[in-house]
Amino acid sequence: MEQDRRQFYRIDKWVALEFQLLDSSSETIELPNPGTFKVSPHFMIHAELEQLNQSLNQLFESASQQSSQTIEIIKILNHKIDIIAKSLSNNEEIGFNIRTDRVNLSEGGLSLNLENPLPLGQLTMVRLIMPESYMGMRLLAEVKRCEPKDDQFEIGLEFQRMPEICRTEMARLIFRSQIEQHHAKKENLINGEAS
Repeated sequence: MEQDRRQFYRIDKWVALEFQLLDSSSETIELPNPGTFKVSPHFMIHAELEQLNQSLNQLFESASQQSSQTIEIIKILNHKIDIIAKSLSNNEEIGFNIRTDRVNLSEGGLSLNLENPLPLGQLTMVRLIMPESYMGMRLLAEVKRCEPKDDQFEIGLEFQRMPEICRTEMARLIFRSQIEQHHAKKENLINGEAS
């Protein structure tokens, strides 16, 4: 896999993703077909609200001096917002286990950090969405690497049976991201020299 990894351009990128572990007894023919799908423009609402919920929960834990009635009102309002977000981001393709992560991405696969290890050879179905587009990719991937890193595990997934349309879209995305990163570095250098 190391040799394969070197032949692809790689980028670090924030993406929205959801993945499902597949039963190893499944026949390959029974597995969901990789491909692309359209994404509602509201799909990121749920992932962004989930991040806000984590911050809210931390504040609730430290707000013991606040009135319990005030905290209860905030929780109810928060629940109302969640219900609205779920209706806006309703899309059969995306469930509500979607998360935003900074991943290392290439045409050949991706790596990300997870709290729990995954066995080598484990097949997964990854639904991958880039926040700047309304296109998602459903990709079959195999766990090729699982290494402890701090208090998590760095997981390396290699895409399997990737359709050409996905490969082309991924190559475009990586190329655009490289150009954006190059422009951002150039602006930082210019701004740094000017100040």
